[in-house]
Amino acid sequence: MSDRARIALSISTRSNGTAPTLATYRGFMLGFEALAADRDLGVPLDWVLLDDHGDTRQSALLAETVVADPRFVGVVGPMGSSEAFANAPIFSAGGLLQVSPCASHPDLCRKGYQTFHRLVANEETQGGALARLAINQLQARKVAVVHDSDAFGVSVADNFCSAFESIGGSVSTRVSISKTATEFENLAQEVAASDPETVFFGVHATEGLLVSAAIRATGCSVPFLGTDGLKTSFFLGGGDPGQEAVHTHTGADFRRLESARSFRERYVAAYPEDSTYSPEAYDSVMMIGEALKQAGSVSRPQVLEAFADLTPYQGITGTVSFDEVGERVDAPVSWYRVARQDGERVMNYQGVVV
Repeated sequence: MSDRARIALSISTRSNGTAPTLATYRGFMLGFEALAADRDLGVPLDWVLLDDHGDTRQSALLAETVVADPRFVGVVGPMGSSEAFANAPIFSAGGLLQVSPCASHPDLCRKGYQTFHRLVANEETQGGALARLAINQLQARKVAVVHDSDAFGVSVADNFCSAFESIGGSVSTRVSISKTATEFENLAQEVAASDPETVFFGVHATEGLLVSAAIRATGCSVPFLGTDGLKTSFFLGGGDPGQEAVHTHTGADFRRLESARSFRERYVAAYPEDSTYSPEAYDSVMMIGEALKQAGSVSRPQVLEAFADLTPYQGITGTVSFDEVGERVDAPVSWYRVARQDGERVMNYQGVVV
């Protein structure tokens, strides 16, 4: 091999964190550092940050710049589905390998993108798991649904509602919140007035903290059910440790995976342990690097071909295989109960949803 190769990291600075503070960025960096030090790689390796700040127009513009540079052999990311819908068709048209740690909208693997892959279960799978948790663990037959208005929020709410109703549940009310919303009193009153047996949240951490507190302030004390989109906020329970709260997570829990032990040791030596999707970001960049090594060429078609031949790949998130449209085969959905322990909220692992 000759020349230089580049890998891009597609990510979004958010109101609650700049790109370098995000766990996916940190997981990517640990992977890139390992690759850059690998003498068997056969080519000097660079990386470029594609921070679109959540602006999908910028996602597309950055993707066009990357596709125009033949040194790029792969892209890790983006994290969000909205950004993936903007840049995946551009990467696909340019024949550029793309591996997302966590963009989970079902349609991303149904649009015919030839180069898109993801390492987590999609929202249809997660929605079904959440519906079963509501019925089987919370004994709820009537649920209020609160969700963000972005691609993630709408999709996970749609899939939860469809699955929940198909197994005998009913939705007492469904309300959507915008990115700019700051007042949630009316929403909370609507949720409480619908007399639900649990409240399902398809929201992100920042909004989740405010919405859950507003709902609890109405006197609503039913269990809360959420997704991994809000995991890091620990808001579930609305601040009341006496209330039950459950959530799912589609990523690898590196505290429990033996395959992630070494990665976890390196991660916690450098960063706080909260690491949502950092193992997936690490596996994403390492798989691209391995494909580059096996291809023996800075050639996108050859890297894509080598990537297809990698699986099953033994990563820190477990065994990774993809189906013909880029979905991870047998991607698990885990679930947790949130509890107060030693003055802090903790997530008590309950296993994989069946």
